[in-house]
Amino acid sequence: MSYKNRTSEYRQIITKAVCGKGRKFSQTTHKIRSSENIHTILGAWIINHQYESRKVGEEIEVRGSYDVNIWYSTKGNTKTDVVKEKIHYVEQVPLSYFDRNTRDATVSVAATATQAPNCVEASIASQSDVIVVRVEKEFVVEIVGETKVCVPVYPLEYAETDEKDMMSYSDDENEEYEDLDPDLIIEDLVD
Repeated sequence: MSYKNRTSEYRQIITKAVCGKGRKFSQTTHKIRSSENIHTILGAWIINHQYESRKVGEEIEVRGSYDVNIWYSTKGNTKTDVVKEKIHYVEQVPLSYFDRNTRDATVSVAATATQAPNCVEASIASQSDVIVVRVEKEFVVEIVGETKVCVPVYPLEYAETDEKDMMSYSDDENEEYEDLDPDLIIEDLVD
């Protein structure tokens, strides 16, 4: 019996798979107040980034915090100091792909900061004791959960069979080609 004519059985397998993906890039502006009038900003950096994620509806919520450190000069560039502020944030990352057939009880969420919070600009506001800091960050999220996969099941006799043998044509299909002339040239047909 040929592969094409044989009826196949199908089984559903429950397996863990990536069932959702999303990505979000964001820019945020923070205003940080200093205890003194600022003359020049000498540097700005972000440290101690921490975050966690969870599924909320059909989005992934990423909650985290980081410390913004601004090094500045004051009193006519005669003294320097650092102002520090802890920033808390919540990002809603939409899913570009989500399999609704995933079993909710088995879902685990993973978030990766593909771009950790980074200070791209720091400037002195019109009030000389306020620093405006622009921060960029990006997250990629994945949902892994149990889902069903439907697969064909073949009898044990096919276990050692080479795949190309299973895909062979039936005798009826081979008979159709017996009447062909192997010496026929296609150009002869065009004239």
